[in-house]
Amino acid sequence: RDSMGLMSAISRYHVEHLTTFVLDRKEAMVTVDDGIRKLKLLDAKGKVWSQDMILQVDEKAVSLTDVELQNELENFPLVTIQHCQAVMGACSYDSILALVCKEPTQSKPDLHLFQCDEVKANLIHQDIDSAISDSKGGKQKKRPETLRIISRPDTTIPPPPRAPAPMPPGTVTQVDVRSRVAAWSAWASEQGDYEKVKNYQEHEETAEMAAARIDRDVQILNHILDDIEFFIAKLQKAAEA
Repeated sequence: RDSMGLMSAISRYHVEHLTTFVLDRKEAMVTVDDGIRKLKLLDAKGKVWSQDMILQVDEKAVSLTDVELQNELENFPLVTIQHCQAVMGACSYDSILALVCKEPTQSKPDLHLFQCDEVKANLIHQDIDSAISDSKGGKQKKRPETLRIISRPDTTIPPPPRAPAPMPPGTVTQVDVRSRVAAWSAWASEQGDYEKVKNYQEHEETAEMAAARIDRDVQILNHILDDIEFFIAKLQKAAEA
C-alpha cells in the first residue's frame, strides 16, 4: 500500500511510467490531449512498455524511484513543473497522471504519463498541485489538508472537468475527419492562430499570416493521418488475434 508521511510531508505512490513525449508543435504534440492521443496509437500497436516506479512528492520536488533498487531515476523540482493534470477514463489506461516539466537547460518541455492504480491519478494530482501552490508562498498551506483527505479510507476527490471522451474508433468516416478538423480549429482559435487566419480573408496576407496558416494546416493533416493510422493498427491487431 502506498505510504504517506504526514509529519514530514512526504508522500509516495506506486505508479507505472507509460511514456514520455517532447512537446513540439512541429510534431503536432502541444497539449496533454495530444499526448493521450499518441498514447492510444502506441497502445493499439502494442508499443507501450510500462515501468513500475515510486513517485514521491515533497515540499521541493517530485521524484521517481526504482521500486526494487530504491535508486532515484528522475527529480523534478516543483519550479520546473509547468502543468499537472489527471486524465480519467480516456482509454484502456483509465487513471493517467500527466506531468509537463521543463528544466532550464531544455529547449522544449517533456510530457510524462503515468498510470495510477493504487491511488488514483486525480488524488495524486491534488497532492502535487497543493505542493506547487504552497511552494509559491502564502500564509495558508493547502497540502497538509490535502494529504489528510487522501489518507482517509475510501476517499475520493472528483476528477477535474474534461471534455466528453471521444467515441471508440470503429471506422474512419468523412464525419470523423470533419469532427477532428473542427476540434483542432477550435483549439487553434483559443491559441489565437485562428484569428490570424480569419483576418487574412479581410486583409492582404502577410508572411507571418501565411506561416501561421501553413503551420495550422500541417497540424490538422497530421491529426487526420494519426486517426487513419490508429484505425489501420486496430485492424491489424484484430486480424492477428
